[in-house]
Amino acid sequence: MKRLALGLVAVALVALLAAACGGGEVQTVEVTKEVEVIKEKIVEVPKEVVVTTVMEKEVQKEVTRVVPKEVEVTRVVSKEVVVTTVMEKEVVVTVEKVVEIVATPTRPPAGKPQFGGSLRIVSQASVATLDGYWTQAYVTAAVASHIWEQPFGWAYDITEKPQMVSDWSLSSDSKTYTFNLRPSLKFHDNTDVTANDVVVSLTRWLGGQDAAAGLLRDFVTDPAFTVVDNDTFTANLKEPFGAVIDGMARPWSGVFVMPARIANVPSSTQVTEYVGSSPYKFSKWDQGNQIVLERFDGYVPDSRPADGYVGAHVAYIDELIWLEIPDEETKIAGLETGEWDVVDGAGLDFYDRLNSNSELTVPLYKPGHRSAVGYIPTHPPFDDLNLRRAMQRGMDYAALMASLGPDELWDLCSSWFYCGTQWETNAGGDEYYWNNGDVEAGKALVAQSGYAGEEIVYLNPTDYATLTPLGIVAKAQMTELGIKVEMPALDWATVVTQLGDPDAFHAWTSWGVHWCCGDPIRASIFGGDQAFWPKVPKIQRLRREFAQAVDFAAKYAIIEQIQVEGYKAVLWVEPGVFYSIYPTTAALKNFEVRALPYYINTWLTR
Repeated sequence: MKRLALGLVAVALVALLAAACGGGEVQTVEVTKEVEVIKEKIVEVPKEVVVTTVMEKEVQKEVTRVVPKEVEVTRVVSKEVVVTTVMEKEVVVTVEKVVEIVATPTRPPAGKPQFGGSLRIVSQASVATLDGYWTQAYVTAAVASHIWEQPFGWAYDITEKPQMVSDWSLSSDSKTYTFNLRPSLKFHDNTDVTANDVVVSLTRWLGGQDAAAGLLRDFVTDPAFTVVDNDTFTANLKEPFGAVIDGMARPWSGVFVMPARIANVPSSTQVTEYVGSSPYKFSKWDQGNQIVLERFDGYVPDSRPADGYVGAHVAYIDELIWLEIPDEETKIAGLETGEWDVVDGAGLDFYDRLNSNSELTVPLYKPGHRSAVGYIPTHPPFDDLNLRRAMQRGMDYAALMASLGPDELWDLCSSWFYCGTQWETNAGGDEYYWNNGDVEAGKALVAQSGYAGEEIVYLNPTDYATLTPLGIVAKAQMTELGIKVEMPALDWATVVTQLGDPDAFHAWTSWGVHWCCGDPIRASIFGGDQAFWPKVPKIQRLRREFAQAVDFAAKYAIIEQIQVEGYKAVLWVEPGVFYSIYPTTAALKNFEVRALPYYINTWLTR
């Protein structure tokens, strides 16, 4: 069994300085607790990429001091932190610092950008819609993030920075955010972007499926967002909430700003007019064949430096073309012969072959994606906890993950919020995760359940390299447990249209990714509005506490509680993590994958 270790290295630190100034000596200095915990893992990376350390660093210090009244004590906690305190009596000072570094490809070397050309991208699967509010499907967001901008976006290090917003402020009571738009924003129909367009788009997002939006709904006033003037709007809270900016920044299920005339419909109503304000505009869509975006000449770049999804954006390439090629071998062969330039999320089995081709570059994403065998716990037969436990205990996680590709591209990991990150934990793992693959125990749990042998409909797409193989193995394992499974032959676009009807199916194959689901606020499994994401009351309470907690230790304790409760409820079977690959022609420059592949600010040298 291949296991991604949860290793810790403990390092003791020593207090550097305790100095009294301005009146009297320190009577007693007693260090009661001073610990630094460092967790690290050296990851494997593809060619042309440096080895990066994934490190979580938690520094917790409790220092008790007794000093005379009005004595100023300056204490150097570390190289980065200096704490100065005026103390009148015995006090306890706690200082925490958390640093997370996620493995990432190196920045592409500097080169001279050039304009021109068409970039041909093979979509990860078939596309049902370009409306990122209507669905949370990755293939929709991969295109939509090039048409629409958002109030905020992600920098290279996945921190939130302004995108459409120029600056913002927070009131002294932490209940009112005020945002100002940057100048010269224009939609592709050549109308100006106004604060009203942003507010209407935000309101549509707030009423949709996104997990962060679902949690924010409990904190906002009515109205949640207000137009101040053409360039200014506010977000209005009943009580402080720490994830307002986060919700406005994520490219997956994010706040894609549309003209108010288009966005003024519920998120459950699909829009079919694709007007955004990004450097690329929608040109045409031959559904099932190709989607074409072309440069928008009216775009005025941000004056701030380019940094991932934010800053100065330039459309160097004339047009972006997403192609739908169902067969995986055909995708790879066409990339090798130059028929197209990028295969988004190629099948992992092709990694060695692609990585050895000097004409190609193979970016790889870590901490990765969590594979999932999902089901609807609110509907028969999976409303029976014993039946869900049968799958949790009886399915062979290593066999499921091995179906996706080579060993170096997947790991077993018991942390719902991803191994190699600050929220990594094995809480509940020994009891509910690592004892998987016990078929006899699984059969016994099926027998104890109320399952009467009825056929379940399992949606597994035929055209998705990182879903299809796992679903085939999952069906075989479920059958071995005594569950009767029907798996209709459907492409991913058709699966997406059926996911909204919980009476039409019972289970499906899915995955989440670190940058969309890496904490309890963002993870749709805990708070999305789809029928197959149930609201477990204790988990919902803990999510609120997480959103309101201000220090790492408190948040980490909540993470552990949420994970244990999720395992107990058996919300999904999540067998492990895999690391997607994004092979491209070597002629594509300034391209790296930090979240969704992003082709703005890239160029072609051919």
